[in-house]
Amino acid sequence: MSKAALKKELVTFTNEQLVEVILNAYSSSKEAKAYFEFFLNPDADALFDKKVDIIAKELSRSKWGYCKARISIIRSCIKDFEAYGVSPDYVARLMFATLRMLVGQYRYLNYGEPLLKGVGRLTTDYIEYAHAHGFATEALANVTNLTEEEGLGTPQMRNSVRAKALSTIEELTCGKK
Repeated sequence: MSKAALKKELVTFTNEQLVEVILNAYSSSKEAKAYFEFFLNPDADALFDKKVDIIAKELSRSKWGYCKARISIIRSCIKDFEAYGVSPDYVARLMFATLRMLVGQYRYLNYGEPLLKGVGRLTTDYIEYAHAHGFATEALANVTNLTEEEGLGTPQMRNSVRAKALSTIEELTCGKK
């Protein structure tokens, strides 16, 4: 069912019916319950910390020196965070925190091809998101500081992230995207 069809149907409900639908959704789904709790008591910092913990737990999955994190789970976590309606600066903070964890973890674990591509895609997404919301300069400064931090990750990973960020900025400023 599309949002438009749902909206059309909900408009016909009485106040009591709407309350009943919301309460049923609240009790039937963990995700709905979390959303309504955030809606009633919006604490973006607590939600941010929760999502960082979920991403860190995903990144801790390893076997025989290889990180077994699933980039789809990480991207889904960021998308869910954005769906709560938090401000764009919080979403950008989560994207950058995730990128920082991915770069740092690479010093200790090897990444498979999907995760390496995911790091590049996350870098691009972070820069594009920041550009779309008017703080691309700050995002580029964050990535630059990240890539100049000696003890974080490997030089190859830092150079890869820096190159991806710079190429994304170049594409955005030249009007190719």
